[in-house]
Amino acid sequence: MTGRNVQEEAKKKGLPWSIAKGFDTFLPISSPIPKSAIPDPHNVHLWLSVNGAMKQDDSTELMLFRIPRQLQDISCVMALEKGDIVLTGTPKGVGPVTTGDVMKAGLKVGGKDIPEAKLEVEIADKFGRYQFAET
Repeated sequence: MTGRNVQEEAKKKGLPWSIAKGFDTFLPISSPIPKSAIPDPHNVHLWLSVNGAMKQDDSTELMLFRIPRQLQDISCVMALEKGDIVLTGTPKGVGPVTTGDVMKAGLKVGGKDIPEAKLEVEIADKFGRYQFAET
């Protein structure tokens, strides 16, 4: 998830915009998926729907860089440890969600759903100490 209003404000100021991705609840993830369920991570079908309308529907085979290359590049900057989650981007189809929307997501391998990967999230407002303000 990305708070686009926060991202655009940070970009306008020439600041890093990682804050736009760091809010609580902005990274819903599924249950752990056994490695055996994904024999070829470069051939996994990812999908995401909002309120039943398919928004993202693509394959990991379209990634610009293969996973070993990505891990090598990341490892040049920071140590990767067991349990770390590496986020590599998203398929085409990003768009807004609003309070009350329901997002569903999952993975398919060989045309079959990976049960552990199924995810359903209802979009809800969450209030905290941060207050967004345009400058």
